[in-house]
Amino acid sequence: MLIKPVQASTNPDTSPISGLLHLYIPAKVEFCGETVPLNKEDVLERLDTELVVILGQQIDAVLWFKRSPRYFPMIERMTRRMGLPEDLKYVALIESNLRADAVSPAGATGPWQFMEATGESCNLKKTDCIDERRHWELATQAALTHLSELKASLGSWSLALAAYNAGPNRILKAMEEQGERDFYGLKLPRETERYVFRAIAAKLIMENPSAYGIDTKGIRLYEPECTDTASVTIQKGPIPVSVLAHGAGVSYRWFLKLNPWIIGNVIPRGTYNFTVPNGAVEGLKEAVSRWLPPVVDSSPKAKAKKRIERARIENNRARHGHSIHAVATHKVKKGDTLSSIAREYKITVNELCRWNGISNKKPLRPGQRLSIHRGG
Repeated sequence: MLIKPVQASTNPDTSPISGLLHLYIPAKVEFCGETVPLNKEDVLERLDTELVVILGQQIDAVLWFKRSPRYFPMIERMTRRMGLPEDLKYVALIESNLRADAVSPAGATGPWQFMEATGESCNLKKTDCIDERRHWELATQAALTHLSELKASLGSWSLALAAYNAGPNRILKAMEEQGERDFYGLKLPRETERYVFRAIAAKLIMENPSAYGIDTKGIRLYEPECTDTASVTIQKGPIPVSVLAHGAGVSYRWFLKLNPWIIGNVIPRGTYNFTVPNGAVEGLKEAVSRWLPPVVDSSPKAKAKKRIERARIENNRARHGHSIHAVATHKVKKGDTLSSIAREYKITVNELCRWNGISNKKPLRPGQRLSIHRGG
């Protein structure tokens, strides 16, 4: 996609700055069927600002156009089925740039950026193996239901979007303190004020790209994958994801791309709907039915051997001044980092990550519990 300077005036200066100074805004703008009051105080200016920011940076807008053909159709089908405005798809657009693996610094996850507590209240399951906040269909269903409930409670879609970003209690408190019933008259945190206008600006750009100097002829888009859904019941205990991927005839990486809600290396017992390439349903089901869990030798001889091995390891660690027993559990507080926790317990970040099976690149979550050992 080529983003050209906007030709909205006869000014001979065709520099990018000139284009941003002449951005097009229709005389009437609607979002979710509600008219945006462009004639009210600074509403026009706030919308213009978001258009300038989006088109000035450009990278987000480029990726919006590329990814939207892959994910918008599913969101549109769901909004129609639920009787909701299709414009709600722009919430996912501005939340995550349509990435299922998006994670915010605060820990919000998935295409609709659910915090863990909000996801749990919306019935999105989170375990060590799966995170349904990253599941496109389930998270979309949950987000649309949540937005619908916020709209019913607050009275408008603009307030619903603000509450989706900041939380309904903060919006209700601001409405009560300021005596305002309309989003556009509220003084809210800057991020929340911009959030609603960013969604409106995204809609204007995506639905009328030529008005913003965007040439969409022959652009390279990320088309929807040709996939089927395989409903599978796993009965033989946790099955490695690698078995599922090879049964579906794809690489491990691509299987996770199709099923971004899988966050562990195994899938426990239960019934799941896996996304697989067209024609791969039977291959996946056959792989599951043929898979046999590793045989565990539970004979007295094998148990005795394990006890001897554990004693050997513990004695070896003791000789080097280490122990394999945890001596503390640290509950992560807001502001904690791996480095700050490691300093507190006089250990290394690598030891902390290894003991808890976590990556030093993954953000910590408030309330998360970490085991602290005497040694490596």
